[in-house]
Amino acid sequence: MILGIDIGGTTSKLALVEGGHVMARSRIPTVGHADADAFADALAQAARELEHSSATRITSIGIGAPNGDHHAGSIVQAPNMPWDHDVPLAAMLAQRMAVPCTLGNDANAAALGEWRYGAGQGMRDLLVVTLGTGLGSGLIVDGRLLLGPFGNAGELGHVILVPEGRLCTCGRRGCMEAYVSIRGIRQTYQELAPDPALLKEDGVLNIAQAAAKGDGHAVETFERTAYWLAIGLANAVALVPPQRIVLFGGIARNGDVLLGPLRTYFEQHLLNIHKGALDIVLSALPEDDAALLGAAALTTLNS
Repeated sequence: MILGIDIGGTTSKLALVEGGHVMARSRIPTVGHADADAFADALAQAARELEHSSATRITSIGIGAPNGDHHAGSIVQAPNMPWDHDVPLAAMLAQRMAVPCTLGNDANAAALGEWRYGAGQGMRDLLVVTLGTGLGSGLIVDGRLLLGPFGNAGELGHVILVPEGRLCTCGRRGCMEAYVSIRGIRQTYQELAPDPALLKEDGVLNIAQAAAKGDGHAVETFERTAYWLAIGLANAVALVPPQRIVLFGGIARNGDVLLGPLRTYFEQHLLNIHKGALDIVLSALPEDDAALLGAAALTTLNS
């Protein structure tokens, strides 16, 4: 029985995984702990409770985390996490649970989950893009998860899209994430039409619903978002051509307000040799499960 953990900015999710299936799950807050040690204590306690309620024994642990360094087993300077230092969470949890623990980048974990169990099954080359609070991506190249020397290869969200553009959470300007993310979409809408009514709730659902009803500023917001995302994806295809691109996360599930213009702009900006050769699809897994199954699958990778 493998414990998969998906570390989020506000909530961390845990699941017992066996044979590629989620058998039991729970969650704890990521924020509100005294320090990283207290957070690790809370994760270990939640893991033990899952063991007890399921009458089973965890044999290994896989963790997907923002800015996760697979080789070091650490969360490294993650801008959206509640710590201002590197956190060697794999070692911390291994010590508390007395089982092997592997930690990797959360987008890589989602890519691994989608490749093994979702819309990427059977593909030798795959690009998975997570669209949410930030923009993450993971690459399967020639049947292997691409890691790189720091375990974070394929950081599409921090490719500079607009030189000297919006300030990104990473400290640089013009990153793709600053335009294609929940924060980026909200900022685009605010620049076009600062209507506080559609910005009262967190997220972008209100803007997406307004776009689906034909609201001009909301439609333009998603048109611009689709354009920026298409440019980034076309550039990624030029570097490491996948057979398929899978979109994962809440933003991707806003239907044709994003996917319609995205597919059009994407095809327009592809190199001619790639036109018509690959598709963009939505994740075939429930949103929580792709990350959790992928986190569990990280335990099978060599460091």
